[in-house]
Amino acid sequence: MEYTFLNEQKHYDNLLEIFMGEVKNCEYPDDYDWFAEEYAEHLTECHIEQMDKYVHKSDTKIYGNFCDIREDWNYPGFVHSTVEPWGNFDDVVKSIDDKTISEEDLAKFQQWCEDWFYTAFGTYNLKYNFGTDLDEVIYSDERERERERELAEAVA
Repeated sequence: MEYTFLNEQKHYDNLLEIFMGEVKNCEYPDDYDWFAEEYAEHLTECHIEQMDKYVHKSDTKIYGNFCDIREDWNYPGFVHSTVEPWGNFDDVVKSIDDKTISEEDLAKFQQWCEDWFYTAFGTYNLKYNFGTDLDEVIYSDERERERERELAEAVA
């Protein structure tokens, strides 16, 4: 088991589900599943890295957002999760860093962090940024197809 603060496969699956929903709403849904997969993979890696840095900060307040992972764990009630926090946040983080946490507790903590992530940030910006990037890819592909048609017509 990987000692990360988000479960890589679960986070990827959640992101992919969000992005595939957006792809299905675009003009050419069958052509852009690959983009959703690559985008979800990239963001999963980024989120895991950012979460690792975030949980190790001495001040986990997020200015402009009322979330604070340490406070939300130590004083539960904000995050809607099937996992009930146990122990002190910093002690749990240390046990993950030291790899002394049980696989069961690690899985629970990762699930709580996944729930916290979506409670804290929602999906609006994820969808917006993905949609914007998808539009750029579609536009670029359309321009390329147009150039190919023009070239084919010029040769014919």
